[in-house]
Amino acid sequence: MDLKETKVESEVIYSGKIIDVYKDKVVLPNGTFTYREYIKHCKASCVLARLPNGKFLVEKQFRYPYQEVLYEFPAGKCDENEEPIHTALRELEEETGYKASKITYLGLMYPTCAYSDEIIYLYFAESLSKTSQNLDENENVEVIELSYEEIINLIKKGELKDAKSLCLITYLQNSSLKIGN
Repeated sequence: MDLKETKVESEVIYSGKIIDVYKDKVVLPNGTFTYREYIKHCKASCVLARLPNGKFLVEKQFRYPYQEVLYEFPAGKCDENEEPIHTALRELEEETGYKASKITYLGLMYPTCAYSDEIIYLYFAESLSKTSQNLDENENVEVIELSYEEIINLIKKGELKDAKSLCLITYLQNSSLKIGN
Protein backbone atom coordinates (compact mmCIF):
# COMPACT_ATOMS: atom_id res chain seq x y z
CA MET A 1 0.00 0.00 0.00
CA ASP A 2 1.37 3.41 -0.98
CA LEU A 3 1.19 5.80 1.98
CA LYS A 4 3.43 8.59 0.68
CA GLU A 5 2.02 12.09 0.41
CA THR A 6 3.42 14.39 -2.30
CA LYS A 7 4.03 18.11 -1.74
CA VAL A 8 2.39 20.30 -4.39
CA GLU A 9 3.21 23.72 -2.93
CA SER A 10 4.71 25.15 0.25
CA GLU A 11 4.21 28.42 2.11
CA VAL A 12 6.23 29.79 5.04
CA ILE A 13 3.72 30.97 7.65
CA TYR A 14 6.30 32.13 10.19
CA SER A 15 10.08 32.32 10.28
CA GLY A 16 11.67 32.58 13.73
CA LYS A 17 14.97 32.18 15.54
CA ILE A 18 14.70 28.41 16.15
CA ILE A 19 11.60 27.34 14.21
CA ASP A 20 9.92 27.98 10.89
CA VAL A 21 6.25 27.14 10.37
CA TYR A 22 5.06 25.86 6.98
CA LYS A 23 1.74 25.15 5.34
CA ASP A 24 2.07 22.69 2.48
CA LYS A 25 -0.55 21.58 0.01
CA VAL A 26 -0.18 17.83 -0.55
CA VAL A 27 -1.80 15.16 -2.63
CA LEU A 28 -2.68 11.96 -0.77
CA PRO A 29 -2.16 8.49 -2.29
CA ASN A 30 -5.89 8.39 -3.19
CA GLY A 31 -5.56 11.63 -5.20
CA THR A 32 -7.24 13.90 -2.63
CA PHE A 33 -5.64 17.28 -1.88
CA THR A 34 -5.18 18.48 1.69
CA TYR A 35 -2.92 20.71 3.77
CA ARG A 36 -0.17 19.89 6.27
CA GLU A 37 1.06 22.45 8.78
CA TYR A 38 4.41 21.66 10.33
CA ILE A 39 7.42 23.10 12.08
CA LYS A 40 10.96 22.92 10.72
CA HIS A 41 13.48 22.71 13.55
CA CYS A 42 17.19 22.08 13.46
CA LYS A 43 18.56 18.81 14.80
CA ALA A 44 19.46 18.56 18.48
CA SER A 45 21.25 16.32 20.96
CA CYS A 46 20.49 15.06 24.46
CA VAL A 47 23.00 13.45 26.81
CA LEU A 48 22.78 11.56 30.07
CA ALA A 49 26.08 11.89 31.90
CA ARG A 50 27.31 9.67 34.72
CA LEU A 51 29.61 11.21 37.29
CA PRO A 52 32.56 9.30 38.78
CA ASN A 53 30.47 8.85 41.97
CA GLY A 54 27.87 6.88 39.95
CA LYS A 55 25.22 9.60 40.02
CA PHE A 56 23.81 11.27 36.91
CA LEU A 57 23.51 14.92 35.94
CA VAL A 58 19.90 16.05 35.68
CA GLU A 59 18.63 19.55 35.06
CA LYS A 60 15.62 21.35 36.41
CA GLN A 61 14.41 23.99 33.98
CA PHE A 62 11.29 26.13 33.67
CA ARG A 63 9.56 25.41 30.36
CA TYR A 64 7.35 28.28 29.32
CA PRO A 65 4.81 26.37 27.17
CA TYR A 66 3.93 24.15 30.15
CA GLN A 67 4.40 26.83 32.81
CA GLU A 68 6.31 24.42 35.03
CA VAL A 69 9.77 23.33 36.04
CA LEU A 70 10.71 20.06 34.34
CA TYR A 71 13.39 17.46 34.99
CA GLU A 72 15.50 16.93 31.87
CA PHE A 73 18.85 15.62 30.74
CA PRO A 74 21.23 18.21 29.24
CA ALA A 75 20.31 18.98 25.64
CA GLY A 76 20.43 21.60 22.96
CA LYS A 77 20.18 22.39 19.30
CA CYS A 78 22.99 21.80 16.87
CA ASP A 79 24.74 24.84 15.50
CA GLU A 80 24.84 25.10 11.72
CA ASN A 81 26.97 22.27 10.27
CA GLU A 82 27.69 20.91 13.78
CA GLU A 83 27.69 17.14 14.22
CA PRO A 84 25.24 15.91 16.90
CA ILE A 85 28.01 14.29 18.97
CA HIS A 86 29.79 17.65 19.21
CA THR A 87 26.53 19.29 20.21
CA ALA A 88 26.08 16.74 23.00
CA LEU A 89 29.60 17.39 24.33
CA ARG A 90 29.26 21.17 24.02
CA GLU A 91 25.82 21.35 25.65
CA LEU A 92 26.88 19.06 28.48
CA GLU A 93 29.78 21.32 29.36
CA GLU A 94 27.90 24.61 28.83
CA GLU A 95 24.88 23.58 30.88
CA THR A 96 26.45 21.48 33.64
CA GLY A 97 30.10 22.47 33.81
CA TYR A 98 31.32 18.94 33.10
CA LYS A 99 33.39 17.73 30.18
CA ALA A 100 33.13 14.11 29.01
CA SER A 101 36.06 12.14 27.63
CA LYS A 102 33.86 9.15 26.74
CA ILE A 103 30.54 9.41 24.91
CA THR A 104 28.39 6.70 23.35
CA TYR A 105 25.70 7.20 20.72
CA LEU A 106 22.50 5.35 21.67
CA GLY A 107 20.02 6.30 18.94
CA LEU A 108 17.72 9.06 17.81
CA MET A 109 14.12 10.08 18.27
CA TYR A 110 11.41 12.08 16.51
CA PRO A 111 9.86 14.01 19.42
CA THR A 112 6.78 15.32 17.60
CA CYS A 113 6.44 13.46 14.30
CA ALA A 114 2.90 14.68 13.58
CA TYR A 115 3.87 18.34 13.23
CA SER A 116 7.66 18.79 13.29
CA ASP A 117 10.74 17.50 11.48
CA GLU A 118 12.92 17.75 14.62
CA ILE A 119 15.39 14.94 15.27
CA ILE A 120 17.11 14.51 18.64
CA TYR A 121 20.26 12.37 18.89
CA LEU A 122 20.73 10.54 22.19
CA TYR A 123 24.05 9.96 23.98
CA PHE A 124 25.49 8.52 27.19
CA ALA A 125 28.58 10.24 28.62
CA GLU A 126 31.13 9.02 31.15
CA SER A 127 34.62 9.89 32.37
CA LEU A 128 33.60 13.40 33.36
CA SER A 129 35.86 16.16 34.61
CA LYS A 130 34.70 19.40 36.22
CA THR A 131 35.13 22.58 34.19
CA SER A 132 32.74 25.53 34.48
CA GLN A 133 29.15 26.11 33.53
CA ASN A 134 28.63 28.61 30.68
CA LEU A 135 24.90 29.09 30.15
CA ASP A 136 23.44 31.06 27.26
CA GLU A 137 22.05 34.44 28.34
CA ASN A 138 18.47 33.15 28.09
CA GLU A 139 19.10 29.88 29.99
CA ASN A 140 18.36 29.21 33.63
CA VAL A 141 18.96 25.66 34.82
CA GLU A 142 19.55 24.01 38.16
CA VAL A 143 21.88 21.02 37.86
CA ILE A 144 21.32 18.21 40.35
CA GLU A 145 22.93 14.81 40.86
CA LEU A 146 20.59 11.81 41.04
CA SER A 147 21.14 8.09 41.30
CA TYR A 148 19.73 5.86 38.59
CA GLU A 149 17.10 4.65 41.08
CA GLU A 150 16.08 8.25 41.84
CA ILE A 151 15.64 8.94 38.11
CA ILE A 152 13.49 5.82 37.70
CA ASN A 153 11.41 6.88 40.73
CA LEU A 154 10.82 10.31 39.14
CA ILE A 155 9.56 8.52 36.05
CA LYS A 156 7.32 6.16 38.06
CA LYS A 157 5.83 9.12 39.96
CA GLY A 158 5.19 10.99 36.70
CA GLU A 159 7.58 13.78 37.64
CA LEU A 160 10.05 13.24 34.80
CA LYS A 161 7.88 13.89 31.75
CA ASP A 162 10.34 15.17 29.16
CA ALA A 163 10.11 12.96 26.05
CA LYS A 164 13.78 13.10 25.04
CA SER A 165 14.90 12.15 28.55
CA LEU A 166 12.37 9.30 28.76
CA CYS A 167 13.47 8.03 25.36
CA LEU A 168 17.15 8.26 26.32
CA ILE A 169 16.53 6.16 29.46
CA THR A 170 14.73 3.56 27.33
CA TYR A 171 17.61 3.38 24.85
CA LEU A 172 20.09 3.15 27.74
CA GLN A 173 18.14 0.35 29.44
CA ASN A 174 18.19 -1.59 26.18
CA SER A 175 21.89 -1.04 25.53
CA SER A 176 24.79 -3.21 26.61
CA LEU A 177 26.07 -0.41 28.87
CA LYS A 178 26.10 -0.92 32.64
CA ILE A 179 23.91 1.79 34.14
CA GLY A 180 23.12 0.90 37.75
CA ASN A 181 25.48 1.20 40.69
